[in-house]
Amino acid sequence: MTGIASIFKLPFFDDFLTHRRNSARAATLIAMLFILSPTIASCQEDPNAPAPAAAPDTKHHKDKAKEKDKDANAAGAEQPAATQTQTDAANGDASKKDKKKGKDKDADSKNKSGVPGKAAHDHEASPTEVSWLITMHGVDGQPQQITAVNGLGQIKGPGTSAVPNGPAGAAPHDLRGMAILPDQSVLAVNAFMKDSRILHFGAPDANNVRAYMNDFTQQGPANPAMLHSYAIAMSPDGDVYVSNQDTNTVTRYAGFGRATPGAPLPHPESLAGFGNLPAGVFIANSQVSPMGLSAVRGICFGPDGYLYVADRDGSRVSSYDRKTGERVKIVVSEANGLKKPIQVTFTEDGKSLFVGDDETEQVLRLDMDSGLCSVFIPRGTAGLKAPSALVVSAKWLYVGSRLTKEILRFEIATGKPDSKPYVTLPDHPEFLLHVIPPVEPNKK
Repeated sequence: MTGIASIFKLPFFDDFLTHRRNSARAATLIAMLFILSPTIASCQEDPNAPAPAAAPDTKHHKDKAKEKDKDANAAGAEQPAATQTQTDAANGDASKKDKKKGKDKDADSKNKSGVPGKAAHDHEASPTEVSWLITMHGVDGQPQQITAVNGLGQIKGPGTSAVPNGPAGAAPHDLRGMAILPDQSVLAVNAFMKDSRILHFGAPDANNVRAYMNDFTQQGPANPAMLHSYAIAMSPDGDVYVSNQDTNTVTRYAGFGRATPGAPLPHPESLAGFGNLPAGVFIANSQVSPMGLSAVRGICFGPDGYLYVADRDGSRVSSYDRKTGERVKIVVSEANGLKKPIQVTFTEDGKSLFVGDDETEQVLRLDMDSGLCSVFIPRGTAGLKAPSALVVSAKWLYVGSRLTKEILRFEIATGKPDSKPYVTLPDHPEFLLHVIPPVEPNKK
């Protein structure tokens, strides 16, 4: 109140009260001064007070100030009194906000791609942040790491830490398929036939490097069908499916929500009459079952919950019921011009399936509603040679061009290629995983 007291002592104010003490204006001014007294007081300078520190102008300090305010409110900091009506209204608004936050959280958790976004990182993604992990073909016998790439298509170095040698004494190499988990850790296939295993890497550290944690599962007497693995897919119920090139099988393993993560799961009922199959086999090879696989490659789950499998030498992509193991349908085949399917992926809305063909060097697009299959990327477009990695993100289909050592991208709406390669690599790309949806620079 020292501020308002000093105002009452000013000469003009004394004169005003002397001559207009009974006027309405005097009453109004006095009332206004009492209402504004806290603000006026805060503007008065205390000559004995220490000089205020310079206000920080960085985003970091602003964020810390917001956090302190949030903590103070959470701790029940003293607030100005309010009427019961105001309190009820505020509680109603808070309830609505809480419900909206809950809906937003649920929407994030139901993201079909499983890719972390703003909620997972507590900030908007930046084009310079690591958005991608890429595995490349590698040199036989030489250790490999997964490469990190930012949203601008720039290589940022290793995205994972060094991995110890496997049970066979072999250094990790022939890295292939990857999958991201809800806790932002990553599973990656180590495909070497003498050391087939699924590596588990943690969430990224401050340098965007993921530390090796353990082997999720590995080839051995209890898991003999996992041999020279290729692709990996997470089922809607959290189990892990792996395609294996040397046994031409798809095997499946208990996910992290089960009691024994990484343990081979029982055979589906569709394989009950096919003899003593290796542990974990979900789809057998064509020598065992007429519904089996000739040369398995890419796998992914569709919006219908079925597992879609590329059979390279069978020249087809088929869907399988994960509960029964039955082949539901051959969805793309030689009748559609398909020769050697390698990888498969869905659009984010689940309405289209893309299939990369290694022999025709095209990418086909299947409309899931009509069943119409058409050429989405014709041979030679944008220099595409031997399509490998297929990933959908926002308006783009990202495609690995193995023989040109590039990642290309094409507009999903038009099929039009970007004006230049998105990433130029030192080696042949195999798989691409987006860990943060890339942000276009012009959107920032």
